Amino acid sequence: MEIIYWSDYACPFCYIGRNYLEAAIQKIKAKQSIDIAVIMKSFELDPEAPTVCETTTIDCFAQKYGLTREVAEDKVNGINLMGQAIGLDFKYDKAQFTNTFDAHRLTKWAQRKSYEIADVLAERLYADYFTESKPLADHEVLVAAAKAVGLPEREARTVLESEAYASEVREEEALAARYGIQAVPFFVVND
Repeated sequence: MEIIYWSDYACPFCYIGRNYLEAAIQKIKAKQSIDIAVIMKSFELDPEAPTVCETTTIDCFAQKYGLTREVAEDKVNGINLMGQAIGLDFKYDKAQFTNTFDAHRLTKWAQRKSYEIADVLAERLYADYFTESKPLADHEVLVAAAKAVGLPEREARTVLESEAYASEVREEEALAARYGIQAVPFFVVND
């Protein structure tokens, strides 16, 4: 079985959905022997997001959805509870809203090495954003994540200092647009 999903590191529902998917896969594998390949595709919720955090998640959420700050805070706290309900140390309210394009480029590089290591990197990047409140546009954060999962630090820096894998990210986003994907996570099972 092949599961392809479009996702963004700044999307709380992607992180939560990814963990639900993993739990479902483990249940299936406990009952039957089946090979399941899971492949993440790039999707930026906000390609115009800044590379430096300029506002709080609460204020960004309020502005994006036309909410009062109090209502936005309640909704974000509700999302925190959804993440925490499945065992994640989820702190969406503390996330540093920044651009995720370079995080996606780093993921494409990791996928060239191994989908398994790329999956571990993706989990690390989600945790960096939603648990550790790290800005994913910061190259030092991205290099540290790559190094933590066993990827070569120097190669990670080289990727981030170049335009490497930019076209791959844009191609996956263009494919999402052709499929009509407007929200993530979006899963495709066996085509």
